[in-house]
Amino acid sequence: MKARDEMFFRLLRFALGTEADCPKMHLSEWRVMFQIAKKQAITGFIGSALRNIGGNVLIEKDAKSQDAFTDLAMDWMGEVVMIARRNQKVNNDVIDEFLKLESKGLQCCLLKGQGNALMYPNYDSRTSGDIDVWVRFKDTVNTDGNIRKIIKMAKEVQPNSKASYHHIDIPDINCTPVEAHYRPQFLFSYWHNKHLQEYFNKHSDEQLDNKVKFGDKEISVPTPEFNIVFQLSHIYNHLFHEGIGLRQIIDYYYVLKAYDSLSNKSSIDWDKQLNYLGLHNIAGAIMWILTNEFGMPKSWAIVSSDKGRGTFVLNEILQGGNFGKSDKRYHFSNSAFGKNLQRLQRDCRLLSYFPSEALSEPIFRLWHAWWRYKHN
Repeated sequence: MKARDEMFFRLLRFALGTEADCPKMHLSEWRVMFQIAKKQAITGFIGSALRNIGGNVLIEKDAKSQDAFTDLAMDWMGEVVMIARRNQKVNNDVIDEFLKLESKGLQCCLLKGQGNALMYPNYDSRTSGDIDVWVRFKDTVNTDGNIRKIIKMAKEVQPNSKASYHHIDIPDINCTPVEAHYRPQFLFSYWHNKHLQEYFNKHSDEQLDNKVKFGDKEISVPTPEFNIVFQLSHIYNHLFHEGIGLRQIIDYYYVLKAYDSLSNKSSIDWDKQLNYLGLHNIAGAIMWILTNEFGMPKSWAIVSSDKGRGTFVLNEILQGGNFGKSDKRYHFSNSAFGKNLQRLQRDCRLLSYFPSEALSEPIFRLWHAWWRYKHN
């Protein structure tokens, strides 16, 4: 790991509260920290922790450097304010979207995003994205037939929507993109995905009944136990698609913190559970990142750390940034052919670390093309 990355993780641990003191840095280093935070879409999270640090964290003492640092801090705090305002807007959009979907006879559960922000000490500090809602018709399960009905309903209001295996885009709510999920997530391996979908269906009632206060309304969000599985599958899936960033790993830190704080925490054998679901390898990688780089207490870890896979995944995160948008290792066109070549190259890189998913991904992609043709 580069020295600048090591310094950034010291700053991240300070923001998380797992390191007591904010590191002192040169002005040039602070500028690099700001750029890394933007690359990883966590400027609000880091910035919220820097509100009251003052200028004593700048190594240079001359007036010119102090003034430049003040300008940088003002830019950073400006980002914090914009992210907070955006969060407030998206929170209102979530409530509006839930009311709209529920009026159509659908039950809703908020996945990721603004639901994750509720677990943060300062929920306005998390960079918001689109709205992901797990939907089903009231008091049913999402069988293939019901999924077709949900897709049909979505296409009636937005005919050009393209259904994928787990979700379909529905009309934006106040310019915020919305995805309706009939399956929370998926895996490429046939058997592991079968087990995962069975897990989701088995625990769907509990998630839809798990109401929390959200503004002036109560909405459903996943339980910490469910989030351990669901968000791990989300991280795993995006690792194979475009990539993941530190924002998703911070989310998982707070998922584990929420689970650890449960007074009625169940005695789940997570090794057995995650092996059955095909998620054990990625879980070991994430546990290594969280305990070694985030300073997470080892007692929160659900499986043993895997240094080899963890080091590899961390390098992917640092190279790619938020959802891999900064990854410069691929030089294919944006055509369908180029994107498929990019996916194959990524599969080859991931093969020795996550063989089951890497070998299954090209097969799933071919099957998924047929599935989309049939449903679209």
